[in-house]
Amino acid sequence: MAANKVETEARITATSYAEIPENFRETVPFVCTDIKEIKALFFRGERVIFYDACSFQRHSGLPSPERIILTNFFKKRGAVIFITRCILMELAGERHILPKQIVDFMQALSDAGLRVVLFNEEHVRDILAECFSSQERINEYLLWAVRTVKTPVSSIMDALKSDKKLHAAVIEGKNLKSSDLYQKFFAGARGCKAHDDNPGEELLSVCLHVLANLPGLPAGKLSVVTDDKSAAGRIDSVMRKSGIQNPAARIILYSTPKLAQHMYHEHDNLTWDNLVNLLSAGISGNITVMGFTPFDIAVQEKISMSPRDLARKITEPNGISIVF
Repeated sequence: MAANKVETEARITATSYAEIPENFRETVPFVCTDIKEIKALFFRGERVIFYDACSFQRHSGLPSPERIILTNFFKKRGAVIFITRCILMELAGERHILPKQIVDFMQALSDAGLRVVLFNEEHVRDILAECFSSQERINEYLLWAVRTVKTPVSSIMDALKSDKKLHAAVIEGKNLKSSDLYQKFFAGARGCKAHDDNPGEELLSVCLHVLANLPGLPAGKLSVVTDDKSAAGRIDSVMRKSGIQNPAARIILYSTPKLAQHMYHEHDNLTWDNLVNLLSAGISGNITVMGFTPFDIAVQEKISMSPRDLARKITEPNGISIVF
C-alpha cells in the first residue's frame, strides 16, 4: 500500500488513538505495507516474529553492540519482523506520534537486512485465502478464534456489544459469505482501544489462532516476542485450549531474558557485558523470570534477581533454564 494511500486512510479513534501515527511517513522507506509482498514474506520467511509493544519499546533502547547481536540472531533464523496495526497504535500512544527511538529501531532492523512488516490484523484473511478457497471456511476460522479469545471484559467484547450486526456475524455465525468480515471485526476492535487497555495482545491472539490453522507450516515458524507475562499467558492459554491439531500451533514465546539465554548459548561473540546489557535494557531493579534449576522438580513461576545475578546464572553450567 502506497504511503499516501495509507495516510488518507488514517483515522483517530474515539479514545484518541490513531491507526496511522502522524509521523508514519518517516517509516515508509523501511517498513513493508504492501499486501502482496507481505504474503510472500510470510510464506517465504523461516520465522515470522510478531513483536508486542512492550518488547519493541524495550529493545529499541538497546545500545548499538547489543542491537547488532539481536538483529544477527534474527537474521540467522531467516526471520521476518511483524508489527500489527494495533501494536503500532500502542507504540504511537495518545500523542499519535512514534517516538524517534522506535523509528530508529525500525530503521536499524531494516538496515541490518531484516524485513519489517506493518501487519493489519485483517491481513490474516488474505493469507488464509492462499490456502482455502471457500469464504465460509475462511470466516469460520475467525469465528472460532474470536470465541476462544474473547473474555467478558475486553476490547473485543466492547466492539461486539457496540455493533449488533458484527455480533450476529462473528458470534452467531450469520452471513458467513461476507468478504469483509475480517476488516469489519478488526477495525471495530481497534476502534475500541482505550487508555491502559491491551487490545494489541487480544487481536494478536486472534491472528495467531487463525494462522495456526494453515496447513503445512512447520512448528515454531510463528513466534512472539513479549515481556508482558499476562500477554504471554493469554496467547499460551488460547493455543492450548484451541484444540488445533497442527504443528504450526506450536508457537514460540520469547521474553527478553529467554532471548538473551538463547543468544548466549548460540552466539560466540556475546560477552558478559553484552549479556548484562541485554537483560538490563528498559528495566530498573530485579528481573522476574519463569524457569528452573537442576535442584527444581517443576518450573518456578517467580524467580527474581538482578540482571547481573541472572546473567551469572545463565553463564553457569546447569545454572538456570528460562521458560519465560
